[in-house]
Amino acid sequence: MNTRLARTAMAGALVGVLAVAGCDTPFLTSDRPGDDVFAQRSSYGWAGSYDVGYRLTDGVTTIRIGKGPVTIKSIEPVMHGDSARLLGAQVRVLTSTRGSVMDSEGWPPTHPDLIGAQDPAGLVLPDPGTADPSEHPDGKVDIEILLGYELVGEGRTVRRGVNVTYEIGGRQQKVFLGSYMAVCAPATVQCQIEDQNGPVPLDTSSP
Repeated sequence: MNTRLARTAMAGALVGVLAVAGCDTPFLTSDRPGDDVFAQRSSYGWAGSYDVGYRLTDGVTTIRIGKGPVTIKSIEPVMHGDSARLLGAQVRVLTSTRGSVMDSEGWPPTHPDLIGAQDPAGLVLPDPGTADPSEHPDGKVDIEILLGYELVGEGRTVRRGVNVTYEIGGRQQKVFLGSYMAVCAPATVQCQIEDQNGPVPLDTSSP
């Protein structure tokens, strides 16, 4: 048993509540040199309530590669709380026939649409200009970061973003990507969504 809500934000401004949707206009993660390598396609906030022991795959963080080739060194989510633990991270290169999945049950990912996931350490992403046009007909390369979690106790745990360390042109750099998630246990409690401003007040208008 579980319950889930989702909210999306873009360029620091709250847009609204939705089941799941994509934002087609990427925005740069910051104005620091080098951050034009990774441009976020969206910055969601979503929340779910689950029973202790539940495992899930979160795929809400989708990134557009601005230039390359770029080698990913590590992916580290910024977590707060101790009711959930990180199980691992994977990366998928999205194509014209391979879309993203916001969340799914289990880790490692077992959802049939989550094929092609790879260990991020040492993964080389191509320059968009050299991408296979049959897989990237618009000349753009997007990736999905998959993160696995297990609910290990009652309470609320949030993720407020992801640190990605990468190498390009012989230089190693790190970028912070805002990506918001809250998971709560047990499954019977209502879980507050997290966004760039912190916990979102619960909607008490429904009976």
